[in-house]
Amino acid sequence: MRASIALILLIAARGAAAHMDISVLTKFIVNLVGTNEAIIFSCSDKDLQLVASAFMKNDQFVNYVHMKQMYSLPFILGRNSHGRTSVIVNTRCNGAAGLLADASANKYFNKTYQWVFWGVGVEVKYLLPLELDYIGPNAQITYVNKTSNDYCLWDIHSKGRHLQSPLQLQLIATVTNYEGSSYLNIARDIFKLQSTEYRGQFNGITLRGASVIDQEDITTNEQIEAILSRSTKDSGVAAFIKYHYELVGLLRDRFNFSVNFRNSRGWAGRLGNTTFRLGLLGVVKRDEADIAASGAFNRLNRFAEFDTIHQSWKFEAAFIYRFTPDLDTHGKSGNFLAPFSKAVWFLILVSLIVFSVIWVLFEIINSKLSPTNDPNDQINNIPDTESQKCYALTIQSSWVESFLQSFAALCQQGLDPIPKDHSSRFVVITIFLFSLVIYNYYTSSVVGGLLSSSDKGPATVDEITSSPLTISFEDIGYYKVLFRESKSPAVARLIKTKLSSSRPLGKIPVFAHIEEAVPYIKSGGFAFHCEVVAAYPLIAELFDASEICDLREVSGLMEVELLNWILPKNSQYTELFKVAMCSARERGFVERLLRQRQIRKPTCQSLYTVYPVTLSGALAAFFVLICKSHLNKAVSELFLDFFLVGGIIMSILMLSIEIIYVYVVFKRGQQFSIVR
Repeated sequence: MRASIALILLIAARGAAAHMDISVLTKFIVNLVGTNEAIIFSCSDKDLQLVASAFMKNDQFVNYVHMKQMYSLPFILGRNSHGRTSVIVNTRCNGAAGLLADASANKYFNKTYQWVFWGVGVEVKYLLPLELDYIGPNAQITYVNKTSNDYCLWDIHSKGRHLQSPLQLQLIATVTNYEGSSYLNIARDIFKLQSTEYRGQFNGITLRGASVIDQEDITTNEQIEAILSRSTKDSGVAAFIKYHYELVGLLRDRFNFSVNFRNSRGWAGRLGNTTFRLGLLGVVKRDEADIAASGAFNRLNRFAEFDTIHQSWKFEAAFIYRFTPDLDTHGKSGNFLAPFSKAVWFLILVSLIVFSVIWVLFEIINSKLSPTNDPNDQINNIPDTESQKCYALTIQSSWVESFLQSFAALCQQGLDPIPKDHSSRFVVITIFLFSLVIYNYYTSSVVGGLLSSSDKGPATVDEITSSPLTISFEDIGYYKVLFRESKSPAVARLIKTKLSSSRPLGKIPVFAHIEEAVPYIKSGGFAFHCEVVAAYPLIAELFDASEICDLREVSGLMEVELLNWILPKNSQYTELFKVAMCSARERGFVERLLRQRQIRKPTCQSLYTVYPVTLSGALAAFFVLICKSHLNKAVSELFLDFFLVGGIIMSILMLSIEIIYVYVVFKRGQQFSIVR
C-alpha cells in the first residue's frame, strides 16, 4: 500500500519545487493556530535553515526531521509536548507516503496535533487516499496548495474514512505575497471549523455498532434493534444494555447517523491461553465497532485498551429473597433465650445459687444464735440420736426450700412463708430488685425484637450460602464468567454448597429468567441473584404491601460500580461523543433516561412487621417445661443446657430423691431404736 501511495505522490509532484514557502507556514503557526512547538518533516536542507530560523524568531520550539534519514514516528510524536503541537509535512518528499501511512495506522490524526500538509502540486485525492482510513471528525489537518496568485489553506476532515466517507474541504484562509510582503486573508475561524458544533453533522452515515444479547439466533440488525428498543425486560438482555442503547439514540439524533449492530453472546473472555479477546470487548478492541450499546466493568487493564466517553449507570446486582422467620441466621426470630446471651444466663444462674446459699447460711446462723425452747417441738421429744438425724433432714430440706423460694422470687411469684429475720428479708428484697431489672431488659428486648425487621435474615453471601435458601441466577453471561474465573473463597463455597448438586425436575434451574424467578421469591425459601432494577417492576406488580416489606437484598457477590461506556482506543469519535454526552447530562437527558430505566425499589408501606415466634425459637421454653436434649451442641452450650433441664423431669427426680432419702433415714432410725 505504501509503495502505491508513494508512486502516486511522486507522479503528482513531478516538476514541483522541493522547498516550502516560509511566509505561509509562519502565518499559519503564528496567526492561525498559535502553537508553541513545531515538528517539521522535510527532505530539503533549505527548509531546515529557513523554516527553523523563522519559527525560532517567533518563539517556537522547533524539531526538524530529515525524511531521508531513519526516524521513529511513535518516538517523535509520543513524547510530552508543550500545549498544541504543529506537525508540518512536505508531501513532495519521497518518504511522505510512508509517514502518512504510519500516522494513520498509529492514529495520530487527532486533537493532539495540528497537521500541515504542504501539498503544492499534489491533489488531495492522491495525498489522502482511502487506504489512510484514520481521518475522521477529530482530524486537525490543513492542506496547502497554490493558485496562480495565492496560497490556499484548506481544512480537511471526514465523517469516517474507514466507512468510505468522502473528504470534506473548507477554505480557512489565503496568503498573498505582494512586493516582498505576505498578507493573510482569513475566510473562517480554524477552531470553529474543527469544533464539535461544525463537525456534528454526519449526514446519515452508518456506523458499526456492537451489543450483547444472550439469545440464540440473533444475527440481524433488525432483530437487535427490535429487542433493544422494547421498554420491557427481555431474557438474556441486561438492564444496562437497553439503557446504553437509549444513549446511542441520543447520539444518533444529535449527529444524524445510523448504526448497523452486530451481536455478541457475552462481554469478555479469551480464546484459550491466547491474548485474543472474545465477546463485545474483543470486537471493540479490534476496532471492528465504532460504538457499543453496552457498558463495561472497570478494570485496570481496560483503561489502556479503550476510551471511556460516559459514566452514569450504577450496576448493582444482589440476592433478592423474601424473609420468613425460619431464615433468622442470628437466632433472634422470637427465640425464648435470645434476649440474653449464654454468659448472661449463666450469670443469672450463678447469682440464684449464691442467693440461695447466703439465705440458707443466714437461717443456720440465726438458728444457732437463737435456739427455740418450744416445749411442743417434736425434735426435743425424741431420742438424741434420732433428733440429730431429723435435724439434719430439716437442714437438708431448708437448702432445697431456699433454692425453690429464691427461684420463685426471681420469677416474681412471691414468697410463702415470709422470712422473719432481717437478714433473710434483705436477701429476698435483693432478689426481687434483681428480678425487676432483669425482667425489664428481657421484656423490652423481646418486644423490640419482634417489632424490628431491619436486621432479619441472611445479610452476607456466606450467610446466604449456609442458609436453607434455594438460589438461582439470571441467565446472563457475566455470571458464567464469574463462576469460571473468580478466585474468591466465598464464590467457591457458594458453588460447592448450592450449585454443585443436581436439582430435581420441576424445580427452578440454576440459571433462570426473572419472570420465572419472581413467583418463587414471593412464595419464600428462594433467593435470586440479578440486577436489582430489572426485578423491581415485576415485584411491584406481583407483591402485596406486606410482602414488599419482607424483601431483603444481599450484595457482595459482584461489585457495585459505575459502568464505563467504551469506544476503541483513540477512536475518531471519542472527543465528539464525550462532549455530546456532557451536554446531554447538563441538559437533563441522561437523568430522564436513568429515571425511566432505573426503577426504584417498591416502598414498604407498613411502619413495622410483627413476625410470629417460630417453633425453633419457642422450643427452649417447651424443653424447660418438659425436657431438653441437644446431642449436636458444642461442649460450651451443653454446660448451659445442663441447667435448663425440664421442670417436670427435674421435679420428678427431686421427688424421687426426697422419698428415697426420707425412707432410708427413718428406716435406719427404726432399726436403731429396736437395737436399743
